[in-house]
Amino acid sequence: MTYAIALTATLRRVLDLVLLAMILIVLASLVVARVVPAITGGPTFVVGGGSMEPTIPMGAVVVDLPATADDITVGTIVSVKVGPQKAVFTHRIVRTAMRDGALWIETRGDANPTPDPSIIPATAVIGRAATWIPLLGYPIQLLSSLVGVAFLLSVGMVTLLGAWLLESLEEDQRAWVHRRRMEKIDVIPVDITAQQSAAG
Repeated sequence: MTYAIALTATLRRVLDLVLLAMILIVLASLVVARVVPAITGGPTFVVGGGSMEPTIPMGAVVVDLPATADDITVGTIVSVKVGPQKAVFTHRIVRTAMRDGALWIETRGDANPTPDPSIIPATAVIGRAATWIPLLGYPIQLLSSLVGVAFLLSVGMVTLLGAWLLESLEEDQRAWVHRRRMEKIDVIPVDITAQQSAAG
């Protein structure tokens, strides 16, 4: 039974740690996605492709800061919004050029062998990548949809219920062991006849 108690306690601690990790990840996701942009004034983006690997892996969150003219230089990683669909991607500037008195840039993903198909005006830059956090994009994407929120809540509730059930089971196991130990306590028999003879 001691082994069973240890196993139950270990499983409960694992579920407790999983639940704590989930809470911390959700809080971190909310802070990075909502609080940081409000403080820095720059947007955050989830990387949906591998064009910037290994520098910025797929699933990472890029935290941008507002880009100044001094930031539009070769080697800077920037987020740009281009095309009719206003697609956003984060690539490195590999070349700058002046065209009709305006600054234009050529970008390329670190994992791509060639630059992006066309150069774009520097005005398309919406921020420079200040930092990035690997893997945090996945929970942020989950939290951005009702289905994802429902999934995380379901997993959290199941984990919490499992931890509660294991805690109850552990308490029952410990109580059973305690009762068994109490039953095994030796009771020293008292010879009443001998005591009466000695008293007479």
